[in-house]
Amino acid sequence: MKKVAVFVEGQGELIFVRNLLYHLIDPSEFSFECIQLYADTEKTVPYEYSPPNATVHFRIINVGTDEKVLTAIKEREKRLFEKGFTKIVGLRDMYSGAYCKRAEGIIDEELIQKFVRAAADVITEMNNLDNIHFHFAIMEMEAWWLSMYNLFSKIDGMLTSDFIKEKMGYDLAKISPEKTFFHPSSEVDKILKLARSAYNKKFGEVEKITKKIEASDIDDAKEHGRCKAFEIFCKNMTSC
Repeated sequence: MKKVAVFVEGQGELIFVRNLLYHLIDPSEFSFECIQLYADTEKTVPYEYSPPNATVHFRIINVGTDEKVLTAIKEREKRLFEKGFTKIVGLRDMYSGAYCKRAEGIIDEELIQKFVRAAADVITEMNNLDNIHFHFAIMEMEAWWLSMYNLFSKIDGMLTSDFIKEKMGYDLAKISPEKTFFHPSSEVDKILKLARSAYNKKFGEVEKITKKIEASDIDDAKEHGRCKAFEIFCKNMTSC
């Protein structure tokens, strides 16, 4: 069995990745376990999925903060490959304290590339660099939800793309969220508040939203190129 370790920055990313897998890979062909890092201790968190004939296993590891994703990979990559893992994937948001200090509230393409190159430079110093793949969600994972614009009407029937356009002034079917929203999670919150709901990155909220995702939402977002970073991440997760 192939084994893939996926390091993510937070609880929301962990929930999203495990729910995303069901639509990227035949559910009978993969298994996963979810891990939370507390200091240097690994604790199993909900939930595990183990079909009998899985051919690839994912260990999804929440490191707790954006700045620790790459560090956690660097500290564990040698041990993971010795244990039979064949691939390591990292995922974090571009939106962060370090980015915000330098970006002055804008999506700065040049600065984004500096962060991407800095991460790549760290990976070149690792032992198995060809099998380590690091991804930034531009600007946050929630931009990927915004690229799947039909998702919101599944959460609440009133949140159609036309209704969102009328109230918010933009058409999610036509824009690129990663090029439009500096803080995508706050945009998700604003949209949900149109239906008297809210989004604060809580466990139940992320679970509720990501469970509404269907393969057609993912395919549509990729086909129309609304979030290039999302498309690249999906491709990497399926090429195990």
